[in-house]
Amino acid sequence: MEYLILGLLMLSPMTGYDLQKFVKNNLSLICSSSAGSIQTAIKKLLKENKITFKDEADGNRKKKIFLITEEGQKLFSSWVSQPMQAQKVKNMELSRLFFLGLAEKEKRISAIENYITQIKETKEVLRVLSQNFDTAKNSCNAEDSNLSDVLFFQGCTLEYGIAAAEFEEKWYTELLRKLEENK
Repeated sequence: MEYLILGLLMLSPMTGYDLQKFVKNNLSLICSSSAGSIQTAIKKLLKENKITFKDEADGNRKKKIFLITEEGQKLFSSWVSQPMQAQKVKNMELSRLFFLGLAEKEKRISAIENYITQIKETKEVLRVLSQNFDTAKNSCNAEDSNLSDVLFFQGCTLEYGIAAAEFEEKWYTELLRKLEENK
């Protein structure tokens, strides 16, 4: 969560509410959008001097605008530049699939059907995000090469998510077919 917050603050200063809202609306398939996990990460980053804040008046209320420090920028740059690690990508739901043979036969089909429904819902969320992303991307100044690079990889992340969901839907649909044949 800390690196996610640092990355978002690399793009723009944000309040804690803005961070939570962005994660919930755009990254909830990647990580938790709970206020608790975000606040815990913010406290840690503040303590380690990776981020700072400025108070800003908003009517009668004060709000904290978080900014990334130079130390935070260095840490984020070091982290984001490291090679991605395939063994770190885990899907804990596969453990449920691994042991599904221990469930009652009727419940196996129900579990797979329910998962396919969730995958379809995830695909729809990703498609909407992709459409919103394309709209936002087209309204940005693409002449800024840094912004262009950021948008390119954000788009790739969405494409990956959609392709992964399509693969899972196809794979689990085939599994469901096999289960129904063996009833």
